[in-house]
Amino acid sequence: DHKKKRHMMFSVYNPTKEPVAVNFNIMKLVSNQNNKEQREETEKLSFYPSQFVLTPQETKKVRVRYMSNTLPDTEEVYRVIAQELNVDVNDRVESEPTNGVKAQVKMRLTYEGLLLVHKADAYDKLKIDSFKELPSNIDKRVIELTISNSGNASDVPSVYRYNFIVTINNKVYKLTEEDVKKAEFRRILAGQSNTFKLPNVKLPSGKIESIKLEKK
Repeated sequence: DHKKKRHMMFSVYNPTKEPVAVNFNIMKLVSNQNNKEQREETEKLSFYPSQFVLTPQETKKVRVRYMSNTLPDTEEVYRVIAQELNVDVNDRVESEPTNGVKAQVKMRLTYEGLLLVHKADAYDKLKIDSFKELPSNIDKRVIELTISNSGNASDVPSVYRYNFIVTINNKVYKLTEEDVKKAEFRRILAGQSNTFKLPNVKLPSGKIESIKLEKK
């Protein structure tokens, strides 16, 4: 039924003083293990317009439609991409030198976001599967974590959402924001795992017996 199809709007803004041509695209994110994204084309989403020109300071709305009438049991994650095209849409006419060579390089920018499609009761369930300490030349400890997600929704294991609880010599420590700020945590998709390195952990000496996550 057409009325049951789900719609959303994305706004694309041109903050520059020049007009730009934009290509808008959405791809399904199927994996980001080892912090490398694997994407594929999808037919579950339609969007319009897909290409357009933005004048300086202009905002264009792109209408996105989720084509299925039911939400997925396992969350679907989509990468939303707005990319400047290598097209000159400036109306200015610049005089060319007759006895010289003119070269111009212009950087083309890409803006990316996420679209998450899931049921209202979808949940994440992150767990540290394994860890190991890596050699370090500094006074901080370097720890590598492998975190899995057995839930049906994705999540990012950031210190703002989780406590990292470490046990050393039967004593319990909670990692601080400073300990994990260089970890570069990425989203863990439902049913997948990812490995992260914590290169700046301040902990007392002794063997690390366990590390676990506690949701705040």
